[in-house]
Amino acid sequence: MNKHVDSFIKRWRSFAAQPGNTHIALAAALLSGLILMVALADSDPDGTEQAAFDTPDEATGSMISDTVSDSNNNGVSDTSTLDFTETPATDTAVIDAPAPEHTIAANADEPVVDTTVIAVNRLAIILDDIGYNAEAGERAVNLPGAITYAVLPFTPHGKMLAQMAHDAGKEVMLHAPMSNLAGMALGEGGLTLTLTEAEFTQTLRAAIADIPHIAGVNNHTGSELTAVEQPMQWVMRELKAQDLFFVDSMTTGKSVAARVALENQVPTMKRHVFLDNEASHEAIDREFKRALDIARSQGFAVAIGHPYPETLEYLEQALDDLPALEITLVPASALLTFP
Repeated sequence: MNKHVDSFIKRWRSFAAQPGNTHIALAAALLSGLILMVALADSDPDGTEQAAFDTPDEATGSMISDTVSDSNNNGVSDTSTLDFTETPATDTAVIDAPAPEHTIAANADEPVVDTTVIAVNRLAIILDDIGYNAEAGERAVNLPGAITYAVLPFTPHGKMLAQMAHDAGKEVMLHAPMSNLAGMALGEGGLTLTLTEAEFTQTLRAAIADIPHIAGVNNHTGSELTAVEQPMQWVMRELKAQDLFFVDSMTTGKSVAARVALENQVPTMKRHVFLDNEASHEAIDREFKRALDIARSQGFAVAIGHPYPETLEYLEQALDDLPALEITLVPASALLTFP
């Protein structure tokens, strides 16, 4: 038997050495190796025998250790060692990064790709009281970047300015009038403690319907209403039904609005800074820089301003500097807390 094998090997080497036969010989060798591997696999279909192949891969310099069956693990294979030069594909990738804010379902036949991008030092600026002054409103909408516009319902120019902001790719909110402790007039669409639940809900729905393209709601004044549990429950139930978020303008430290929003599964957030309680360049500059400091320290900040001439003039100059200050301007919806 050995004599026949030796004779075959000599003839094979002679054939492989002849010009033009190298590729044929290589292909035959590969085919023989494949047949051998299949034969070995078929000889141990139950995986009861152990096989170790700790052989270096000359092409990659990697070491591959075979999977060894663990009889104490109910037949589940235990992969002992896999040390690859290139990271092997796995079913689950563990990434040391913050969890995404939203989960997007992929089609079952498509690979799942993590496209989450989490920006740091984010700033949302909401401009309230849009709707009464067309010239100021248009100037506000023309500000650069992702400003969010809170539009008062039933105002002379509210619909037009909301449409203009939407067409410019900006985010629009309803600026819902709510009763306050200062006795300030609310205008049409005001929500007060004197309304029944039915009247309250009807008033809120009408205000929501009046402004096109709204993504959420924040309160206009509201130092009285936002501190009372029951009307805030009515607000949040309606916002949940209409898939809208709520921004608490924090006109009182006693506000329960954000808590009640989360209890009703309504995304929410709170205002950090009012830019123009004092409408002077110095005061606006001070509050704007305070908002930037908050964004740097905790990763995000929410600032609220108004379409005052001083505020618009300041923002027209300051917004272009944000990238150099490593601040990202985002719409209000980008900073929401989700239930």
